[in-house]
Amino acid sequence: MPGSAVLYRRSVSGRACPACLEGQCSNPAECLYFLTSRPWADCSACEGSGRSDEGADPAMVFCEYCGGSGLNEHTVRSVALIQVSEGAKRRHESHVARLTACVSRSTVSAVVAA
Repeated sequence: MPGSAVLYRRSVSGRACPACLEGQCSNPAECLYFLTSRPWADCSACEGSGRSDEGADPAMVFCEYCGGSGLNEHTVRSVALIQVSEGAKRRHESHVARLTACVSRSTVSAVVAA
């Protein structure tokens, strides 16, 4: 008798914010500050792909170190020693733009409510 298929339910709705490692930031302004006040580069564990290691748990889709963002915070010294890839720069800009839009919407909502 053939075995039954095992199904894994995985959430692939979105990658985590590199600052808070959450799928949806609870405090976008804090994450925006964190992303713009520190140097960021490719995750050293997944080399910027955001994917989990092939030897990792098969139910794990995204890298456990960066939450799938492909970015890690670096020190000024470590960023000086490596070359930040164009992909990392684009991913960083994308996260900053998304958070800026979130903060702008919440600011407008607060002004309208007042």
